[in-house]
Amino acid sequence: MMKLRLNTSVEIKDSLQDVPLPSLVRIPIQNKHKPIVKKKQIVGRGQVIAETSSKSAFGLGFAHASIDGVIEEVLPDAIVIGPIPAPKEGETAQVPVRPEPCTELDGLSGEDLCRKLLELGIDTDRFHAARTLIINGLNPEPGVLVSEQLVKDAQETLKAGLKILERGIKPGTVKLVVASGKQISLHGCTTVHSSDVYPATIDPLVVCAATGAERPDNVDVISISDLYRVGLVAESKLPLMDAVVSVGNKVYRVPTGMRVQDLLDVAGVPYGPDWMIAFDGPMRGQAIFDLSVGIPENCSAITLVKEGLYPKVQPNPCINCGECVLVCPARIQPGMLSRYAEFNLFENTRSQHVAACLECGMCTFVCPANRPVMQFLQLAKRHLAAQDEFVSTCRLQD
Repeated sequence: MMKLRLNTSVEIKDSLQDVPLPSLVRIPIQNKHKPIVKKKQIVGRGQVIAETSSKSAFGLGFAHASIDGVIEEVLPDAIVIGPIPAPKEGETAQVPVRPEPCTELDGLSGEDLCRKLLELGIDTDRFHAARTLIINGLNPEPGVLVSEQLVKDAQETLKAGLKILERGIKPGTVKLVVASGKQISLHGCTTVHSSDVYPATIDPLVVCAATGAERPDNVDVISISDLYRVGLVAESKLPLMDAVVSVGNKVYRVPTGMRVQDLLDVAGVPYGPDWMIAFDGPMRGQAIFDLSVGIPENCSAITLVKEGLYPKVQPNPCINCGECVLVCPARIQPGMLSRYAEFNLFENTRSQHVAACLECGMCTFVCPANRPVMQFLQLAKRHLAAQDEFVSTCRLQD
């Protein structure tokens, strides 16, 4: 197999790039989102278009329009916003209403502040009060440059994000994990140096490096991108409407829901039917098959791989070589677990600790049989989670 460079640290030369607002966006929404707009409705940039029913301060953030426009489609997984039609003769043009800055943000603290951040589009489900907060300052995957770019160009925004989190969750300690040899700091954080060789850059291993313990209690971990999104809201007092993604060797700030094909055109990146494209990085990314899909706010990269550069994974038989066991940071047996999942023996994967899988993708990367090992493990984990959720809703009849 061809080897991918697994060192994630790079020298950032260009600055963070802004892109023109597109005329059409396709804003992704989750199952827990409830759309509150209708087809043909005029919306302004920053207006709430989908919310969650929970009144908790910690959960999935509301979705907001990232451009002025008209609702073209309300789909199960996305809300499409297009250009406002020109007014008919004799009619006045409709002016979209944009939200005013949330001036009360500065006066809130604790759960009230977290709830307001949620309403402004921040996912707060990873925040807990009075815990140690670890900020993962490492680039998440090889070829994904977002973390180092933001540390270089967005220090003030990161500081604003940290200040508002200190008021919201009051962490006992804040640690910033950066690559060994890098002189990077953030006001209010204790800097911890760690390896930047993948998979040491993923959250569970970063927590271990920062605390010296595996799966410690009372620890939350967020990425630099997470902190940046909080900082954007803190600075502007407006809803979250942007994503920051790397494409090639540059990093772009784009409106949430901007179509992948539009960003690739702006970036001048060639693509076609002989390219494979994914959200996020090459190790953990989610393949996409339609370039008209919108970029989620938590997407870190658009990864393009020329077809034929790497062998395609297929459900080939496991050859029991043990390569996946040697590279697994969770110290489980991915090959055996993948075979259980392949033949629907999901309960067997539970007893063999499939829940410990970090989904780093190393098992699939080194597999000489080109099996989709990580994908089999993901299938097992999702099946077990769905089964447990179903069982939890069952009760004995009276």
